[in-house]
Amino acid sequence: MVSRIRRLPTPVTLVLALAFASAGEARGQNGLSPDGVDINRGRDAPVSTGVVDLQRLSGPVTLDGISDEDAWKGVDPLALTMYEPEFRGLSDRRIQVLVAYDDEALYVASRFFHDDPSVIRAFSLTRDQWNGDDGFGVLLDTFNDNENAVRFIGLPLGARMDMSITGDGREEIGATTGPSGLSWNSHWDLETRITEDGWFGEMRIPFTTLRFETGPDGSVVMGMMAYAYEPGAETRWTFPAIPRSALYTQVSAFQDVRLRGIESRNPMYLSPYALANSLRSSRLNEPGTAYQDFTDRGWELGGDLKINPTPNLTLDLTLNTDFAAVEADQQQVNLTRFSLFFDEKRQFFQERAGIFAFGTGTERGTLFYSRRIGLSADGQPIPILGGARLVGRVGSWDVGIIEMQTEAQGDVPSENFGILRLRRRVLNANSFVGGMATTRVASGGGHSVTYGVDGQLRVWGDEYVTMKWLQTVQGGDPVRDAAPTGTDAGRFVLDWTRRRFQGLSYQNVFVRSGPGYDPALGFEERRDFMRAQSDWSYQWFPGLESPWRRIWLGLESNAWVRNVDDAVDTGQLRPFLTLETNAGLTMTVNANTQYEDVPEDFALSDAAGVLAGSYWATEGAFRFEAPRGWPIRPNVTVTAGQLFDGRRIAVSNDFDWPLGAYLQLRGGWEWNRIRFDERGQAFDANLLRLTLRAALDTHLSLNLFAQYNSLTDQVATNARLRYNFREGQDLWLVWNEGLNVDRDPLGVPRLPRSQARALSLKYTHTLIF
Repeated sequence: MVSRIRRLPTPVTLVLALAFASAGEARGQNGLSPDGVDINRGRDAPVSTGVVDLQRLSGPVTLDGISDEDAWKGVDPLALTMYEPEFRGLSDRRIQVLVAYDDEALYVASRFFHDDPSVIRAFSLTRDQWNGDDGFGVLLDTFNDNENAVRFIGLPLGARMDMSITGDGREEIGATTGPSGLSWNSHWDLETRITEDGWFGEMRIPFTTLRFETGPDGSVVMGMMAYAYEPGAETRWTFPAIPRSALYTQVSAFQDVRLRGIESRNPMYLSPYALANSLRSSRLNEPGTAYQDFTDRGWELGGDLKINPTPNLTLDLTLNTDFAAVEADQQQVNLTRFSLFFDEKRQFFQERAGIFAFGTGTERGTLFYSRRIGLSADGQPIPILGGARLVGRVGSWDVGIIEMQTEAQGDVPSENFGILRLRRRVLNANSFVGGMATTRVASGGGHSVTYGVDGQLRVWGDEYVTMKWLQTVQGGDPVRDAAPTGTDAGRFVLDWTRRRFQGLSYQNVFVRSGPGYDPALGFEERRDFMRAQSDWSYQWFPGLESPWRRIWLGLESNAWVRNVDDAVDTGQLRPFLTLETNAGLTMTVNANTQYEDVPEDFALSDAAGVLAGSYWATEGAFRFEAPRGWPIRPNVTVTAGQLFDGRRIAVSNDFDWPLGAYLQLRGGWEWNRIRFDERGQAFDANLLRLTLRAALDTHLSLNLFAQYNSLTDQVATNARLRYNFREGQDLWLVWNEGLNVDRDPLGVPRLPRSQARALSLKYTHTLIF
């Protein structure tokens, strides 16, 4: 993962030395099986290696879902291979996926033939919401970097999904750090049709939406994977053939394809918005005897501008940035002594977000956590005056730059944020070296700079070595400035990983972090420690003759040691077993034995806490995950065992329930029963969530999200009504409210029923020049 220690000057040198000792590998020679199966052409149809020339359309195409024009008749269907439930398995299904292009766009057509169209799974009408539908898609590694891709999905009722992928397909993201869903959106078109013969779809992805490099010969080579999916039968087919030793989204396993005679288009997208809002809040009066209501109304203007300085660079400029239409965060119960991590959902930070990923050797540790910009520690918005974001490629270098300025609010000063990321491939498709720097400067003079270098080397086969070294420089803060001279402010990370989805895989990590390492724009749970991680697992696919599609057995272990006294801070040992049936039902059982040395008391709730001391605790868990093809998809986890010096029983469950094309329900309940019998402390924590999604068609939709937290005795609601006139033209009505359930807590005046209420009306109109 990352390497970083103060005054270790040679991590990049060592990476390069190892890299020159390894052999380069092309995408077409990535260890995948050279043969595959076309479900319509027979089991022994070969899969192409090297570069495949996509077919050019011979004439115009009318985007109506039915690919019956003469231009399509000259395009051969892709040779699809079954990926699941059995690699290269046979099927009597007749499904075709075709990919072609013209001067302006890439086209993807699907043909799902059915003798009985009533079996078609079609539930979703809302963009970026999958509810168990059949579907087809294409994933494009447009820069052919074997790490990042964009994904376009079409569903039977015409709903579209798009997302960004990073980390060689291990993460589908809407965030700069980790998976968060489907926040990334782009401009493209989809039409579908359901007939007596089945369902059919056509995508048109303009080259204005894609960023790519043109080679010396005028051609463009990019990675591509296309697929068809029928969750009712738990069956997926892909092109190219991708064995179960790899995730089907693994970017380095894509097929290299060539397009000739196309040019990168560079339109300008201007997206102004107008916003009117009303905020009502309740605050204690000056004597502190009762709550009073205050109402603020106002309006705002702002917008975004997207331009392309070069065909390979995208520049986003934003003025008076607004995120009123962003979905509310899902609340969490914190049973640890560390801060909670929340995913990024704001679209401005999404495009090619993977370039800003810079893990720092822990599960959530990252050099750049975009929620530091424009959000307070408790998730409340801080006004963003404006900023710029530049991503793309310059020569052989991947480049990412962000510059943002926030407005002062209350005790929070105005701040400037800067991020620079550089990375380039070396020696083979899966190796790179790079660096990153972040700055955070407050108007009062406080500043923090963190910089680091990283290198990843694919030494052979599936073996990867990653090293990172980082350093923090800070000033202008009396507490930080009082630190002794020469305080170690560095971090070093060494990671050796075997990346395999089938067979033996492992990850071994060593991290050393000094007391002064404190990335002001990053996310870290701990400081001043050494960490050793060793995870081992074995995964195999017995085949259709077995009741199990997948068996996964593993052991995860971690040890954290404090540098200040060389004492173990946390130790963890977690064996697990996962079983997946051929129908897609997944069951996982694990045990977690953990040692915690707690340096100071901390609270879990108003009724209970944990005292300073050392604790051993063991608990077990069982998780049930429903197949994706079930009409109602429940997922349940039951946990029981020790928690510090007490006991815990926990049940967590969530479900998806599509009630037809126009209404979907999603809900969840998390219950924790905590008992510290020897200390006479106890509490129950309940989190309840319910999401109702309604859609009249692909233009008009309503999202209602309500959650109840028993620890705060509050219900939080978030409702978003959206009317999409066309791509890039939206009207949003957003309502947020916090309701007090217990209005008479001890020691304070009677609480109002509504703690705060916000209503916003926002119109966005994108102009393309």
